[in-house]
Amino acid sequence: MQPIRNRASTSPSSASAVDYGLWALTFSYVLSQFFRSYIAVISTQLIDSFHFSPQMFGWFAGAFFLVFSLAQLPIGLLFDRFGVRLPTATLMAVGTVSAVVLSITSNATLAIIAQAGLGIGCAPIFMGLLNHVLRTGHGHRNVRAITTASAIGMAGALLAAYPLSRATASFGWRPVMAAAAFAMLCATLAVLYFVRSGERVAAARKTGRTKETAAHAKGSTRFWTLMPACLALSVGSTFRTSWGGPYLADVFGFDVIARGNAMTITSIVAIAASFCVPVAVRYWAPKTISSAWLVAGLAAALLLALNPGGSAVLSVALICVLFSVGSIHPLVMSQARAIIPPHRLGLSLGLLNSMVFLGIALTSNCFGWITADARAAGLSNPALYGRLFLFTAIPLALGTVIYRFSPAAPRQRDDA
Repeated sequence: MQPIRNRASTSPSSASAVDYGLWALTFSYVLSQFFRSYIAVISTQLIDSFHFSPQMFGWFAGAFFLVFSLAQLPIGLLFDRFGVRLPTATLMAVGTVSAVVLSITSNATLAIIAQAGLGIGCAPIFMGLLNHVLRTGHGHRNVRAITTASAIGMAGALLAAYPLSRATASFGWRPVMAAAAFAMLCATLAVLYFVRSGERVAAARKTGRTKETAAHAKGSTRFWTLMPACLALSVGSTFRTSWGGPYLADVFGFDVIARGNAMTITSIVAIAASFCVPVAVRYWAPKTISSAWLVAGLAAALLLALNPGGSAVLSVALICVLFSVGSIHPLVMSQARAIIPPHRLGLSLGLLNSMVFLGIALTSNCFGWITADARAAGLSNPALYGRLFLFTAIPLALGTVIYRFSPAAPRQRDDA
């Protein structure tokens, strides 16, 4: 039997051995999705515990994603220089400590800082997963590995729905957060032990430079067209990660259990959508799939903006569509990989990933300002959230239009 350490260093494209590093990163991604999504379900409990004003709640909800987005470029540089293992494990350790602090503090400012620390801890996880798999190429096998791991990771959003609401109702949110901190510690140790070290990074950089082709150079000139799409695919997720809970509570009177049920439905739909992506790439190009999903997200945002207080069932269904747009994230990344030489992979993917989470951070904070202004103006709750949905539609519209000019990924053999 091949030793575990050898298996851990096996290339993700190898079919002859289990890639335990990929599984460690996938488990970590489950936790990352949990920490991205938990606020929406227990938002009222957090507001009561820390006495947040609307602006402070906006900062709290956005702190994770703001720090997350700002960290992507430095993390990309670290991955290009040192590989995935050490940078990922180090930052995840920061996230573990932050989860512990959040579970015990009663200070609002410290809570915001701890939430930012969670963002630092989760920042390298999906980027690490992308680099771990895509460094060897962008063939169908690589794309399926990424999209499948991404789909499994969505289980974290599911845990941050009905299970979180039930656990919070039974034990309170602080013990639940402490349990999540322990899980983060286990994931950190798994990444440290199983993910391959940076010993092959130098070789990959050298190989990438020698294999950089005219196709890479031509595609790189339109690399920027992927950035608005990355920002757009994330803005709808704001309603799943934080603002969906207040929306359902303020407009439809949902309590914590009802919100948990609604977020469970959105998570199940998003997971189903994510598992559809590896199947869809067998028949359609990533750009075609991503374009269709962006259009669907734009339509959902506009419908919610036009009638935010009409039907709770329809509103939850449209939030499901908005949240599922995030399923194209790995497709856009694999599309970028087709025009990025391996020696610049970490930095380039870091730039795109920063746009994804910058979109959530900016949207969440803008939502706080819009809400405060609407409250001061005496607007009804449906009118207030109509403004939020209309604001959401703007980046989706821009991203959809600009993405049409993005370079299509050339085909690559699976054994490349």
